[in-house]
Amino acid sequence: MTYLQAGYGLDNNGYISSDVSIHKIPEVYEPCIQHSVEQLSRLFPNQLHSVYVYGSVARGDAIAIKSDLDLLAVFNSTLNASEKMKVKKLSTTLTETYRYLVRDIGIAVADLDHVMNPINYYELAFLKELCVCIYGTDLRDCFGPYKLTAEIAISFNGDIGDVFDRTIDRLQSAPTEEFKKLSQNFARKLIRTYYSMVMARSQVWTTKLDEQSDVFIQYFQDKKPIVRMLQKWIEEAPTSREHVLKLFMSEGTWLAAHFEREARMT
Repeated sequence: MTYLQAGYGLDNNGYISSDVSIHKIPEVYEPCIQHSVEQLSRLFPNQLHSVYVYGSVARGDAIAIKSDLDLLAVFNSTLNASEKMKVKKLSTTLTETYRYLVRDIGIAVADLDHVMNPINYYELAFLKELCVCIYGTDLRDCFGPYKLTAEIAISFNGDIGDVFDRTIDRLQSAPTEEFKKLSQNFARKLIRTYYSMVMARSQVWTTKLDEQSDVFIQYFQDKKPIVRMLQKWIEEAPTSREHVLKLFMSEGTWLAAHFEREARMT
């Protein structure tokens, strides 16, 4: 196996070189994106500040039907529970409408005060390096450039313990189809978290799951069979609830215990 070398994904000064661009968004997704923005604007005419695309669509390597459309909506104020439910219902409706094109349309939410709070500077590497503004005032110029640091890794995936607890609770009672979707989403989360553990020491920047997997395996060879299993589940949803729960509980517990210490290693 040929591993990615230190400096991959970084510019000559060692800063992250973003691999997303509005020019990379495939034309086939434009009606779907426009419709999503229109519906968000209709529901929140005075609250919607800006909307961003991230993930495979923003990188230009999305695969029709198999890939998600990932959106981030920034609001002028914090949404209440009822408003968050509106966003969730919109996500479901849009997913059903565009089932022929996407696996899922996810809409993450944030409020402007949180985004602009200096304490969240490293967290906003996500906005700067992974997102493309498609509506409203682009906030990305307020942040960066960023180098690969433990602070970025922890801000991205330091919540693995909380995510693990919530996901296990949902998986145990989820109907079959929801169980499959949750399993695939958490498999992605685990791989991203694995990569974040070694991101700073590797000095390799990538947002592609296969490359993230290989970077992690370089440092944790014993985890290779588990990573490959997670990759298979992402491609084809698992069916054995017992098998999934056993692996997730084992790996989620291990990550929660070791993540921050490993992420700070150089």
